[in-house]
Amino acid sequence: MTQSLAGIDGYAKGWVIALLRDNHIVWRTCGINELAGELTDLDVIGIDIPIHLVTKGWRSCDLEAKTAMGKAGSRVFMTPPRAVLELGFAAPNDDVQRLSVELTGKGVSRQAMALAERVLAVNALLPDKRLYEVFPELVFTSLDGAVMPSKKSAAGAGARMRALDPWLTTLGTSCALLMKQAPHDVPVDDALDALAALAGALRIAHGVADRWPAQGKGPTIWA
Repeated sequence: MTQSLAGIDGYAKGWVIALLRDNHIVWRTCGINELAGELTDLDVIGIDIPIHLVTKGWRSCDLEAKTAMGKAGSRVFMTPPRAVLELGFAAPNDDVQRLSVELTGKGVSRQAMALAERVLAVNALLPDKRLYEVFPELVFTSLDGAVMPSKKSAAGAGARMRALDPWLTTLGTSCALLMKQAPHDVPVDDALDALAALAGALRIAHGVADRWPAQGKGPTIWA
């Protein structure tokens, strides 16, 4: 039976979705709080956002992903506990840092807090066994065997396209063609991350995905 899968990444206006049905990829976009309506009739969904939050401390999957990324470990945002995220990006930074230190022993980056609305919106959809947290950087590493250059660089974009093309060729398409078809307001790196999240969803569906931590039922990052 053919499965329908999606890879999702955030961009300035909400979410960009790479949807795979009947061996054909199409693009969709939606607002931050409009995702539920885009997920009907899907079997496996890979999304680049933290899923399953903790009440205290740091998530072990974030720590393991940071280690797996080696010198590029800074690309992994540490996900603060739910109560910190619920303060929101607009909360006074002193209050945010105070609660973060109380619950984790350390402060939290403003970059991580900027994701708060997105994180809470997706976690509000739980429980949904179709949803998997997929980290595109680790998908590219799994596909290529090495950590990629920065996705903001031309070399990084080219390396990511090269890593995705062997799979996309089996669908009769390519990264270059899909980039041409992508919504005009979606940046290249976000479109590539959505495709990587889709590749991660496909790896999950086929039972060949890597995961951090390797075992257990807690928060898990897949690739």
